[in-house]
Amino acid sequence: MKKQLHFITIILMLAGMFASWAQTTRDTTYVDGKTVITVTDKSAQDWGNKIDKEIKALEQEKQLYESNQRTALAEQIEEINSRVGKWKNYTEAMAQKDKETVAAFYAEKISRHNEMIDSQIEFAKVKQFSNGEGSAVVADFSDGVNISIKKRNKQLEKNVYTNSGFTLGFGYNYIDGENLGIDDFSYGNNNYFSLGYNWVTALNKSQTLRFKYGLEYQTQGTELNGNRAFTISDPNNTQIERLNFDFDKAKFRQDQLVVPVHFEFSGTDRKEYEDGRVRYLDYDKFKFGIGGYAGFNLSSRLKYKYELGGEDIKQTNVNAFDNNAFVYGLDAYFGKGDLVLFGRMGLNDIFKSGSVDGQYVAFGIRFQ
Repeated sequence: MKKQLHFITIILMLAGMFASWAQTTRDTTYVDGKTVITVTDKSAQDWGNKIDKEIKALEQEKQLYESNQRTALAEQIEEINSRVGKWKNYTEAMAQKDKETVAAFYAEKISRHNEMIDSQIEFAKVKQFSNGEGSAVVADFSDGVNISIKKRNKQLEKNVYTNSGFTLGFGYNYIDGENLGIDDFSYGNNNYFSLGYNWVTALNKSQTLRFKYGLEYQTQGTELNGNRAFTISDPNNTQIERLNFDFDKAKFRQDQLVVPVHFEFSGTDRKEYEDGRVRYLDYDKFKFGIGGYAGFNLSSRLKYKYELGGEDIKQTNVNAFDNNAFVYGLDAYFGKGDLVLFGRMGLNDIFKSGSVDGQYVAFGIRFQ
């Protein structure tokens, strides 16, 4: 047990260290015979993405305002044209003059508004560059070894190699093992749920090969059919027995904390922006991932719900099973964009030697 906990601790520490390292972008250049390594924190990249959205919103506001003003101008022109023949002594020449006056008024409004929006866009660009700072480590090997660290402004023009986000999974779950299969479990009350946070780091320039890693909470619930349930008459020997009374529910559930790791393969579209930034987009591309997970079991519980003597009885047994604390398994997925189909198979025995032989199998959909 202690060895397992030590192993889990090491996994979590390595994952944390790798995640921290991945949150920075390292660019190596050579200037005047010197090696310059620039380390930019991901927060600067996130700031750049935020400013990009702000600039895009301002440009859209500019277009929308101009469109609305032109629509209003067309309505006024139509109203002026209707005056001819309706208003006494109102001539075509008078209508033309009024239309020119109104057109000049709307042109001035559009021009002033565009100047205001353009100034806001220019200010946003200044904010973008002023916050895209990185630490430049300059190593000069031309005359001995001289290393200095300098702060420099860095335009967000390089690739973003690491992204992160939440994952959410739903699926069907059952236990596979000796004398156990999918048909031994209730189809309506076996479920899998996961919630996690992961990072994805590109391993090649086109970002078609990536390493995905993170931290994830998963819960796996199973209910046997045929009025059977896991029993704990002997705490060191969990077995399956047919109960001598009818029950509405006898569901076994385990909650686990795991570290999933995958290699992901996906197509990408290269997009280059006017300011020199390059991004590789995969939101409409198919992706495939294969890997596994390792972690530990947080809790085990068996919930009974039945009627006895006309009364509804609810009973819960918590952590009263001889389950293995260390969990690990395989995982693979295939999908498009943020939605994938996944299959997850546990390799560890749920219970210790002498009890029910079985491993979890889950499949479903995952947003990631």
